[in-house]
Amino acid sequence: MTRCVVTAALLFAAAPAMAQTPAPAPTPSEPPCLRQGYIYDFQNVPGNRSLVVIDRARKRYRLNFMGVCYNLQYHLGLGFKTHGVGTLSCVAKGDSVVMRDAVGPNWCVIKDIQYQTPALDQSDAAAAADAKKP
Repeated sequence: MTRCVVTAALLFAAAPAMAQTPAPAPTPSEPPCLRQGYIYDFQNVPGNRSLVVIDRARKRYRLNFMGVCYNLQYHLGLGFKTHGVGTLSCVAKGDSVVMRDAVGPNWCVIKDIQYQTPALDQSDAAAAADAKKP
């Protein structure tokens, strides 16, 4: 009987904490490591100078290109050319995103990789809204 009362008291004490919304996950302190074999999805960023890539652990990475990556928004599938060995190596600076075009392959060289943060999401949304304005 005492065990049931103690269990119920602990459950009711934890109920307010479970009702709160979770805090946003902090940006990890280690450098971003997007593994080529774990890539799950990608999203275009307005301006075609960046690409948001999501891995299987649902971590979001932002790949910034050295220049404009033309016609990136029209492709349904992309490839990644890395200089590492195997699919467990991290995508790094100098690697490429490859797209198949009608005239031939299109390569976009990666300038840097960073974590996609909520602040970057807001700036991307603002850039998309500005692009839609006449």
